[in-house]
Amino acid sequence: MTFTYQFTLSSTTSSPDISRFSLPCKFDQLASAYPEFYHELDGLKKRMRKGHDNDRSSTQTLSSQVNHSFNAALTRALLHNHFGLHMPSLPEGRLCPPVPNRCNYVAWLKQLVLSNSTDLYRFCNAGDASQNQYRGIDIGTGVSAIYPLLLTTSLFAKCSKLSCNDTQSTKWKFLATDIDPVAIESASKNVHANQLQDEISVALVEQSPSSSTGNVARGPLFAAMEVAKKESMFNQVEDADAKQNDELGVGNYPKFDFVLTNPPFYATVEEVITPRAGDKRSRTDISINEGVYSSANVESEGGEVGFIEAIIHDSSFFQHHVTWYTSLIAKRSSLDSIYQKLQSVEGIWGNRGQIRTVEFQQDNIYEENGERKKKEHNARVRWGIAWSFERAVGRVRSCMVRGGLQSFVVSIPVSDDVIDAVNEVSSRLITYFDGVRDLSLKCIDEYREPNADGTTNGSVKERCITVIEKRFSGASTARHEQDNTNLPHEGHFVMDAFVSIKNTHQNSSDNVDVEVCLEMFAHTTYGMMLVNKIRGQMPGEIGRTNRRWRRLLKRQLASSCSSPPSCKS
Repeated sequence: MTFTYQFTLSSTTSSPDISRFSLPCKFDQLASAYPEFYHELDGLKKRMRKGHDNDRSSTQTLSSQVNHSFNAALTRALLHNHFGLHMPSLPEGRLCPPVPNRCNYVAWLKQLVLSNSTDLYRFCNAGDASQNQYRGIDIGTGVSAIYPLLLTTSLFAKCSKLSCNDTQSTKWKFLATDIDPVAIESASKNVHANQLQDEISVALVEQSPSSSTGNVARGPLFAAMEVAKKESMFNQVEDADAKQNDELGVGNYPKFDFVLTNPPFYATVEEVITPRAGDKRSRTDISINEGVYSSANVESEGGEVGFIEAIIHDSSFFQHHVTWYTSLIAKRSSLDSIYQKLQSVEGIWGNRGQIRTVEFQQDNIYEENGERKKKEHNARVRWGIAWSFERAVGRVRSCMVRGGLQSFVVSIPVSDDVIDAVNEVSSRLITYFDGVRDLSLKCIDEYREPNADGTTNGSVKERCITVIEKRFSGASTARHEQDNTNLPHEGHFVMDAFVSIKNTHQNSSDNVDVEVCLEMFAHTTYGMMLVNKIRGQMPGEIGRTNRRWRRLLKRQLASSCSSPPSCKS
């Protein structure tokens, strides 16, 4: 048995994508293979029985009897059983990572990084993409260093699809940082236990959120970058941007494909030591360094929102030195707050192609009577966010408009050749686009292969009318005073209208049904408004069934009659 992973794009523009990870976890099988876990599971069962004997009316749950020793033993068993990883050091009083949740984040992150070549016009190439080499930073790696360890396993390192059989492996190199000496010592032990010290560099950094250089506040990413430029593993190769980087003050820093972090959840120490509101249990084992972030800026929040905002501030300085900046998020309200913050960051300005949000769901897989079953899904949902300063391509899948009108059918009077019906509908589309009120649009008429799922499938090319704003057509439109400068070359939106015969048979009224399928991509709120404006009128205009066309056709019919009596029918 192994894990399963499924990624689903959001069906609306306002909700996150779904990343679903399933990891088999059967306690009896793990106990038979791992003596440490057998001992801890036996102790858990005894505590449950003792609690029930002392108070038979008690409704104690399994989680109320779980301690750090049990969690550590389970984590070690799962990591070794599924990924061949050793984790000898998980000291008490420090956070013990839940494996399925961490795997989910890593699987989504890998997919994000490997999509650079199709989703972005350019990206860092921090390693050597042609050799499947990538580099990343783990900010706050903790005592386990679980994220870089997971990304170096063979299950995650094989090619772009987690389930493929390609023998070419993806090679990752990491800088794992932390402000806690205990975490660094422990993480180093785990890295060496897996003989990955040549792939993962573990480094202690100073906590200095209140220091600054010029007008740029130094946050967690700055601290990591200061260490990175001294590490030989991340020596920077000269590139085409070297001169510009020197002018911006970032020339000495190495480049990375991604940054990941699991930020401190709490804003104050009191939140950590206060028992849970529901069952009054103590909080999960966690140190102050792991669990608390208090912003030095009185106007900023603490906790995970404040920590991620500090990284956003740093990312505005480094910008193109990292392709994707990412973070795990514990609360949906924090996700909304961070997303709102990114709407006003210069170089991003809320471009949907440069901001990704995701909801992490974990399923529980178990076996019953030899049959594999899945329990959907546990209640511990987490979220993630990613942002980039790189320009997204016009037809990036994350910007595809999935709600509302997606296709419509137009009936055309039959002729000797059905292709004439396709040409007629295409001509009507061009006429409509040219005449949309208060908009100047450019049409491109060509034959293209529909590509709604982001992959070519060898289907027959169809007549396609592509429409964008005219001001974004041509080489002289890279910048517009009223727009942000990091839009795709196509502008705020791009719409493809594919025209094809719905079926080869005539319908009952001797007409041929022609189908118009829309593939629409909106990168901004303004682009979404334009898409809705354009497509909302299309069925009536192209089918000539709206009030305007009914009146026009009625006048044409009246003027074409040579004698009124002959037109009564």
